[in-house]
Amino acid sequence: MSSVHTTAYQRLVAAAAGLKVPDAVRQVATAPPQDPQPGQIWRAVWEDTIQLLLITAAGGDDTLRAVPASFERYADTLLLPAQATTLEQPLALWWSLEATLPWCVLDRQVSELTGRPPALTSRTLAAAVPGTQWGSGAAPSAPTIEYRGVLADQLALLASAQWVPQGSGGLNQLFRDHGITAMQLGAELKLPPPQALAIWRGQLALTADQAATLAERLGQSASQLLAANPALPPAVVHELNRPLRRKQVKALAAQHDETEREARLRAAYGIYTLAARDDDRTQPNWTARTDRYFELRLGE
Repeated sequence: MSSVHTTAYQRLVAAAAGLKVPDAVRQVATAPPQDPQPGQIWRAVWEDTIQLLLITAAGGDDTLRAVPASFERYADTLLLPAQATTLEQPLALWWSLEATLPWCVLDRQVSELTGRPPALTSRTLAAAVPGTQWGSGAAPSAPTIEYRGVLADQLALLASAQWVPQGSGGLNQLFRDHGITAMQLGAELKLPPPQALAIWRGQLALTADQAATLAERLGQSASQLLAANPALPPAVVHELNRPLRRKQVKALAAQHDETEREARLRAAYGIYTLAARDDDRTQPNWTARTDRYFELRLGE
């Protein structure tokens, strides 16, 4: 490292050492993630995109409404004073870019509003928080337009994030087309007859490991076999969409050296098939089953 870089690095380390993280931020960052609520400020991450968001509404279908937030202050933004959030820093809200996003993009809650109106809109927030103001109101400059364009692209990518397969339910036909009987399937996957028969009939999903085992035998990719699974129960999808599960999904992805989407599929089909071994299938507790799955796979 050159002396110039060393000096710059030392200055950065010295500056970082002088920063004080507000207690409220530290408390939120170290607490178990909650399901999203209006007024919370989150870091959203999907693939290579990272964006700070203020949640304005949370729906019951694993979606939320949010506006991008930034520390850069431009015209056309709602400018919050430092005391408006637990970050204790002025924040700019790009309200005109408000969008609907899936829960699965939420990575970490970093802050929240210190006070908010019951219905969270730009108008009600501006009226409720002293010192809030709109940007300059002047015609947007070239840097403003460029920055806004970047944010719009990032919001569009986050809004399109999805990992849930359609689930064609074509397993039975696929096995028939390749002349695979339920008995042969059981022998190939080392399964007890009832479970092999359920998979052969297309009533139970293949796991990621089972799909990988059959892929060469059937001359198809593991992902093609997984796509022929029956549709996942909505409750399983909901559990894996919850921010509480993201840390576990990341750990599973690291364990198998795969992408986060692949790890979500691995977990979803694993939880689904784990349920088939339960004695009581009339009132499944998917939260408990999801806990059990990660306990088994991650040793938690």
